[in-house]
Amino acid sequence: MTIKPGQGLTSLGHAASAAVLRHPAQQATASNIAEMISWLRSCDKPGDFYEFQRLLFGRLYSVEERRGQCDRIVKRMRRGTSKLPADAPPPPHNGDPAKLESWEFEAYVYERLARQLRTVGDGLAWRCFGYNRRMILALSRNNSAGPMYGKQGLPYELGRIQELWEKDRHFALHHDLTNCLRIADLTEFTDDGGVLLREIKAKPHTEKKQWDRAQAAVDAITRGAPLPGGRSDARLVELAEPYVTNLKQLDDLIQLAKRHGCRGMKLSQGRALMASSLPTFTQRWGHDPEEGTSVLESTRRRAIKRADIATTLHHIKGYSGDTASRSPIMAPWSIYPFSPVDCASLICDSVVFETTVSAQALVDSLERAGLRGELLLANAHNQLSGEMDVVRAHWRDRTLIWHAYGLNLLLYELAEPDTLARGMREVLVMDDPPAEPVMTYANEAAIWRRR
Repeated sequence: MTIKPGQGLTSLGHAASAAVLRHPAQQATASNIAEMISWLRSCDKPGDFYEFQRLLFGRLYSVEERRGQCDRIVKRMRRGTSKLPADAPPPPHNGDPAKLESWEFEAYVYERLARQLRTVGDGLAWRCFGYNRRMILALSRNNSAGPMYGKQGLPYELGRIQELWEKDRHFALHHDLTNCLRIADLTEFTDDGGVLLREIKAKPHTEKKQWDRAQAAVDAITRGAPLPGGRSDARLVELAEPYVTNLKQLDDLIQLAKRHGCRGMKLSQGRALMASSLPTFTQRWGHDPEEGTSVLESTRRRAIKRADIATTLHHIKGYSGDTASRSPIMAPWSIYPFSPVDCASLICDSVVFETTVSAQALVDSLERAGLRGELLLANAHNQLSGEMDVVRAHWRDRTLIWHAYGLNLLLYELAEPDTLARGMREVLVMDDPPAEPVMTYANEAAIWRRR
């Protein structure tokens, strides 16, 4: 089987995915990430962030360099050249270095490690912006810039970061270290609390469309103008509705899973939650995978039954595994109000959780908010993705559709459905609501500032 960098971990099968998690570089990265999250939380002054960013850059660049080396050998072998060149990089950790699949596996591991380190970079970005989701939503609306390794403009960006620090003592956040910041190259933080977006080019003439996109992001944040990219009337809407989550319950469940291998619980408003700890699970059931699978399924069924959603027609599910830096708008695991070790465990998949929500419960939440809910899912087993319509909310002659990508708050941040429903009502009753509201809730930053 050909393994492609970026494909889902579970798609590899049990043996290959277990080998990924056992890879020494993966285990070392998990330890490093826990230490980095602890350091990030202690950063206070511009100099702290500057030094932290230097460390993050070094580690991420090293990982991307290794992936680039492996990719070079993979391309060479796919062209039919089996003999390794004289300047070949160190061999893969597992397998025969003369075989293509060994290098494909190594490239897969290092692409994954780069995403995990970028989740720490996303945490840095959220921290620097004061956990203001509006900034992230505006600056994420572009295609990913891709790896730093081999990027022609990288020396100029690094030089500008150093110049701003040495000349003005201004910290400049490097967007290439993140997955969530995709517009502009740097964000400069000035002494008076200002924020400046900067495009850095080898030549002084920056492409106009890049400046236009950066200006559109600024206008969306400061003036309520349409967000760059996507639909023409997508606009930020700040709600008065406070943000309420069940992250405390998730933290409690993770601690139980670390002791027992896996545990489930009922959440309010038609939701079930299950968490599992790979190290504990392997210790208890590694000798008998079939029994382990049976334990997982039994735990899942009991949680769903306790939530009283076992007989509902539609279940919407979210699984935390291998989601590091998959979405630019998800709150990164690195800022979750858990211990640094538990955040690193979520990033590197030694701890995973899954949320099961009754689709009918979403309709019920809309109706409790004074709206009429309409379920839009077909009676089929489909994978929810992107623009897929899930629920439509009605108020008088106005409607608002809840798309699949809007479920991240529900499935991963464990926002209460009633909170999200009241937010939708707040938009629908506005004097002049945008056609595509991009909503943020009151008091969100307080959720992520907890340590």
